[in-house]
Parts: sequence; C-alpha cells; structure tokens
Amino acid sequence: MNRLLLACVMLASLAVASADAQIPPKVFVDGVNIGGMTRDDAADLLKSEISIADEDIIVIFADTEIALKFRDFGADYDIGAALDEATESGDDGGFFAKLCRSLSAKFKTHRIDAEFIYDADRVAQIAQKISDDASISAKEPTYAIAHDSFVISEGRIGRKIDTQALALDIAAVLQTREGGKVTAKITEIHPKYTTADFEAACDLLGSFQTPFNPHMPERTTNIAVASAFLDGQVILPGETFSTSTALRPRTTENGYVTAGQIFNGEPDAGIGGGICQISSTLYMAALHAEIAVTQRTNHSLMVGYMEPATDAALAEGYIDLVLENNTKHPILIQSIFENGRYTINIFGHESRQPGRLITFESVLLETRLPDGDKIIEDPFLPAGISQIVSEGIMGAKYELYKIVTENGATQRVKINTSNYQPLQRVVRVGSADLTNQEDLTNAPE
Repeated sequence: MNRLLLACVMLASLAVASADAQIPPKVFVDGVNIGGMTRDDAADLLKSEISIADEDIIVIFADTEIALKFRDFGADYDIGAALDEATESGDDGGFFAKLCRSLSAKFKTHRIDAEFIYDADRVAQIAQKISDDASISAKEPTYAIAHDSFVISEGRIGRKIDTQALALDIAAVLQTREGGKVTAKITEIHPKYTTADFEAACDLLGSFQTPFNPHMPERTTNIAVASAFLDGQVILPGETFSTSTALRPRTTENGYVTAGQIFNGEPDAGIGGGICQISSTLYMAALHAEIAVTQRTNHSLMVGYMEPATDAALAEGYIDLVLENNTKHPILIQSIFENGRYTINIFGHESRQPGRLITFESVLLETRLPDGDKIIEDPFLPAGISQIVSEGIMGAKYELYKIVTENGATQRVKINTSNYQPLQRVVRVGSADLTNQEDLTNAPE
C-alpha cells in the first residue's frame, strides 16, 4: 500500500470515529474527561460528577433555621452549554474541515469550565417570602376595664428582616458553589407607647348619659348590641375613630334587629334602628372630654332623647361620627347599658387645669312650621270625618355653645349649627258615601 492510500485510510477511520463519538478526544469539563463519548453519555457523567443542586443553604433568624437546597434557586452548572462547546468543533464546515479538526483534537487537550448559574428572581422571591413569614408587627399595649379596675397588657416588640440584604447573602453563598449558612439581618420594631403611657391614661375625661325605654324591645336590643361593640375601644394618639365602623355592619348576623329609625326625613323602620342614640351619647361625651370631633351630622328631625344640636346621626356608608385623639396619651371608651340608662365614659390623661368647668347650651335661632297637613283619603271612613294619624313636628335651627369657666374667666365657644326639618301632620280624611251601605260594610276593621 502506498503512502497516499495509507493516509486516506487513516483519515477515513478518524472521520468515522469522530462521527460516532460526537465529542473529540481529550475534552475535559471541570476536570471530567468526556472525550470520545456521545453527548447523552457525557451529560449523564457530568450530572453525576459536578452537579451541586443538592447543596444546602441554611437561613437563620431568631431561634429558627430554614433549610434550602441549591436547586430551590435553580442553581447548578450549565452542562448543556459546556456540551455545546465540546461538540462545536465537530459541527461546522465540510467533511475535510471536520476531519482536520478531528486530527487536531486527537493531539490537543481541550479544557472547558462549566458555567455556574442560578435564578436571581427566584432568590429575590424566596428572600421576600422568608421576610414576610418571619416578620412580626409591633403591638401596642392595651387597656380595658374589668370589675371597675383598669387592666393593662404588655405590648409586643416586632421584627423585620432586611429582605434585600438576605437576598444578597444567599446569592453570595450560591456563588461559592458550596453549602453554607446565612444569618438574616433583623431590625426590632418597638411599640410607640409603653405600659406607663397607658397607666397615665386612666383619668375620666368626659361622660354623658341618655335614657332609653326598655319596653321597646327591638330598639333596646339594637342599643345593647351596639353598646357591646363600642365598649373597650381604644384610640391611640393621632388616630381617628369611626363610630360606624366600630359598631360593625348593621346585619342580623351581628345581632341587630328591625326597629324604628329616621330615614329620608321621615319615621321609618330598619335593621339597627335606634343606634343613633349610641353616636349621640358618644358625641356629647367627646365634647365633655374635649377631644376632637372631625365629623358629625345632626338628624333630619329632632330626637326626643337629646337636646337640640347635641345629637349625632349615623347612616351606614355615608353619615358617621368621627373622633380624633388629639392628646398625647391613649383614650379608652367605656360603654354601659343598664337600668334604663345608657352611659359613655371616656378615659385618658387629664392635662386640663383643676377646677375647669364645662357646660353646654342649645340656642334656638328660628322655627319653621310644616307646609300644611299630609292628607290621606280613606274611602272607608265617612265623608266629613277626619282622624289624625301622626302629629307634625316643627322644624328648627339651633346652635350649640360650649361654655368654659376657668380661673374666674368664662369663654363661650360655638360648637355647631343644626338644622331640623319640619314634619307634616298626617290626617286621614273620610270619603265614604253614608247613603251607600256597601262603602261602610266593606270598610276594614
């Protein structure tokens, strides 16, 4: 065999070997020899030799440890890209180009570093979840009245994990390509107030009482339910207090029943009827306590249990009584419902001068008569006969003044102007023909 023929045979045999192997000889990925292997066999070998998906990362905070795996963050070597590089030399060009590269590869060692990768978004998501689960909000102390004594509970220190720092620390461990521990950076969140602040807020600042009729069972039920919801409410300094929200939705599930109320300027009935007595009593207790009233609306008609201009209406969703704690200490609302009297006491820190006297005066500015009677024709009542169904109510305009006497001086301060609508008297007028016996015999009993 001459030299030319021998060279051709050698080249042909190398070409066949290269085609079968896919990966040239002397190719190493992170020190692992995959030369002469098929791509699939090389992938299996590399996954068993250099995979780090099962390495641990331990996140520590307080007395808690959370064990995570590298695979939780999508961390591993990019074996696919390494194999692409290993086989790249055999994929481009014609037959002789591949043949030349195969001959070159036969005598040259090719070392490849597999790229280490992880999912940065997944790192951020896991860090955020750990932070959310581990964080605890601070809790202010609370106080209540039990058996005529104040009961003050301790607050709670909160904690918050630095989410961004935790993500960076996890990424740093991943980049070492070895397992490790991460101690989360925690910031303590202390309550704004101490038990001493609550202990100093046990003075009676203001009180007011209104009567109710226990022989009106539905109305009495609603006042009792609302009173229980209001009792023990605490308003921290700077906070606003919605009476409507505190009394909860007026539903049967919350214990309310149908009772008389004022709706659209007329007597009516509805679930929760009567609880405006709660808001009206609270309004006057707040005025005596001299805490801020930021929202108040008078009733459309004057109510019998309050002096004019001292009432406060409620209508769920659009009419509310809103208070603001404009003091430097907590405020506690005590609501007492018993013996035909409803009482609200407001406790806080008394900072006013001793001997300060507060009274209130309703001043009538004008009255308005109803526009005649509301006539209802009754075909079963004899003509010429009339019956009064309900008496009318006179409309009026009042102003409420606070009169403060202190150190021998008296100050008069206007609190509100309240307009009450007149209500027509309702009269039933007969139209039955006395000569038509059928009109009278069909009359309802």
